[in-house]
Amino acid sequence: MNSTDTDSNEQPVSIKIMNDGPIVLKGNFTLAYNGVKKEIHDSIISICRCGVSDHMPFCDGQHRKAGFEG
Repeated sequence: MNSTDTDSNEQPVSIKIMNDGPIVLKGNFTLAYNGVKKEIHDSIISICRCGVSDHMPFCDGQHRKAGFEG
C-alpha cells in the first residue's frame, strides 16, 4: 500500500442536519473555509446554516433567537 491509499481502518465522518439548526460533523476530517484549513480529530463541530452566527462558519446558537427553520 502506498501513502496515497486510504487506510481501511479509518472511521467514516458522521454528518447530521439538525432540524431548525446546524449541521453537526463528528469524526476525523479537515475543514477548509476562507483559506483556512483546520484539522479535526475525533471531535464534534456544528456548522451554521442560518447565517447569523458571530463565529462563522461555526454555530453559536443564534438560530434559536432568529427563529431559523430549515
